[in-house]
Amino acid sequence: MRPIIEYNNYRRYIQDFYQEKKKMVGFSWRDFARSAKFSSPVFLKLVCDGKSGLSDDAANRVASAMDLAGFEFDYFTALVRFNQAKNDNLRDETFAELKDIAKAHKVNILGSDLYTYFSNWKYATLRELAPAMQGAKPNHLAKQCIPEISPDEVVKALQFLTSAKLLRRTTSIHNYRQTEKSVATGPLDIATPAVRSFHRQMGELALNTLDKVPVTERNFSTLTLGLTEKSYQKILKELAHFRRKIVAIATNEDEVERVYELNLQLFPLTKKIDERHGSAGSPTLTKDEE
Repeated sequence: MRPIIEYNNYRRYIQDFYQEKKKMVGFSWRDFARSAKFSSPVFLKLVCDGKSGLSDDAANRVASAMDLAGFEFDYFTALVRFNQAKNDNLRDETFAELKDIAKAHKVNILGSDLYTYFSNWKYATLRELAPAMQGAKPNHLAKQCIPEISPDEVVKALQFLTSAKLLRRTTSIHNYRQTEKSVATGPLDIATPAVRSFHRQMGELALNTLDKVPVTERNFSTLTLGLTEKSYQKILKELAHFRRKIVAIATNEDEVERVYELNLQLFPLTKKIDERHGSAGSPTLTKDEE
C-alpha cells in the first residue's frame, strides 16, 4: 500500500487500507468501525462510497484506527478537510497545508501544480501572453492584461509557470517558450475544485468585457433550448468535437496576436418537467449586437 502522503483523496486511502487489512487478517467494516469507535458497523463503508463524511473528531479517530502518527496523521486530517471544504478559501488554505507537509518530507503531491494553475486566471493568460511578447518586462505584460494586473503578480505567475515546467525561459531573461501546446486538467481528484474556481473567474471576466471591450473584438451569443436527456448527451458530444477542432486551429499556428478565452456553457434553467406536461418548443436565439 502506498504511503498516505501520496494520496489526494482520503476516501481512497481508507478503502485501500481496508482492502489490504482484509486480505491479511480477515478484517471487516464492523471491525474497522469498532476500532475507530463508531456505533454504526457500516459507517466507514458509507464514507468510502461518498454517502457520508468525517468531522474533525471522526477524522482523528479514523487516523488513529489506521495507526497513523506524526506527519502522516496530520496529512490525513488535512486531506479530509481539503476534500470536504465547502468554499474556495478553505480549500486553498488546506491545500497549502498539504503542500507544506509534503514538501517537508520531499514528496510532490500528484496534480498540485495543476491545482495552482487553475486556481487563478492569470496563470493561463500569462502562459499564452509571455511567449507571444518576447522580451517584454513584467510591467508591459501587466498592462497588456484585461483587466490590468500588477507587475508583482506577473513576476509571481512567471516564477510559478517556470517552476511547474509550463513555461521555460530561453537565452534571454524575458524570453519564454511553452513546454507544451495545451494544458489539460489532469488528475480530477485534485484539480476539480480549482477548475470550478477557474470557470467562476472566467465567467466573471466574460461579464466584465460586455461593457469594456468593443463589440468588434468579442462575440457573445446564447441559445435557450428545450431538451431531452438524449439530445443533451448528443450536444455534449458535439461540444467535445467542437473543442477539439478549436484547439487544433489554435495550435496550428506558432504566432499569437492576442490572448482570448472561449467559454462553452450548457446548464439547466429549470428542473426536469413531468412527462405529463412535456411539450415541444422553439429555441430562443440571441446574438451579440453588431
